[in-house]
Amino acid sequence: MKKTILTFVVALTFIGSTVFVSCSQDKGKEGEKEKKETPKDSVETEVPQGPVAGITPFDFPTVSTSAKAGEFALTPSMAFIERAWKAKEEGKTSSFIFYSSTVVEPGDVESKIKQIGAEVNIPNSLVIPIPANQTAKKGDIVLTWWQSGSGMQRAIVVNDSEPTHPVVKYLDIDYDNPAKNKDGVPIGQMEEKLEANSFMLLSGEWMPGTAVAYNKGSFEHWQVISVSGDKVLACGWAGVMAVLEKSKCTPIPVKLDVKAGDLIQVPQYGTYKEGKVKKVDASAGRVWVEVQFGGEATEIVVSQGDIIKSLL
Repeated sequence: MKKTILTFVVALTFIGSTVFVSCSQDKGKEGEKEKKETPKDSVETEVPQGPVAGITPFDFPTVSTSAKAGEFALTPSMAFIERAWKAKEEGKTSSFIFYSSTVVEPGDVESKIKQIGAEVNIPNSLVIPIPANQTAKKGDIVLTWWQSGSGMQRAIVVNDSEPTHPVVKYLDIDYDNPAKNKDGVPIGQMEEKLEANSFMLLSGEWMPGTAVAYNKGSFEHWQVISVSGDKVLACGWAGVMAVLEKSKCTPIPVKLDVKAGDLIQVPQYGTYKEGKVKKVDASAGRVWVEVQFGGEATEIVVSQGDIIKSLL
């Protein structure tokens, strides 16, 4: 649905260098709409918007939610959703990043979410609830966010002396990322203590945050956001969002026991290929694998939750 905006009110909230824009959607009235003459020197701006509450730009069904008021959730910002509607209109794909938010009021198909600087309504299929009062033990894989940075992350618990505040290493930051934290440790190898109520234990397949291999002739790596019937809303290479057929997806184990010499399937640049395990760091949730790339053997570091023994 589009609206031609001749006059508008834009609420700008500046926090640091980030600008948040909140656009309200008029409900309208049944019957004929009032016609207004467009001044010749005006510029028409078309703003794509979702036609029905709870609908996403990805033709995914509306779903309920287990989110509760006051609890954390992982959601995209409204800017990502608005850009996705525009991209759909233009026949393009769109990328998403999920950030930490707070649930204000859960609803049947969409929920009111508090993001930095605004309260907005987000379709439930794009809301990943983080239940309160979770605990974790050493070796567990949890879904959280990079708490000294931003963005959704899987992480492995490395210290469980405080089960409600586990110390973790993140799994979705490249192990060899050259950036370092304040202590000089590469961010893909650093440890960080999580806030209470800020993580969800990943205990099984098809949960939000877990991975699937999608069969399109070759197998693509995707991360589950929401599941409804035979449809899986998922985030893929470079953050691209799409709806997959569940029947064509192979769920990836949350954790897999492997050893040096094993042949396994690993994702590289978003596509699975066979590789040979060279080394395992079980405590860090990382596996060093030799794969063929460009006709030459190369070693990559992959994470637990992304590897599987076979896709045949």
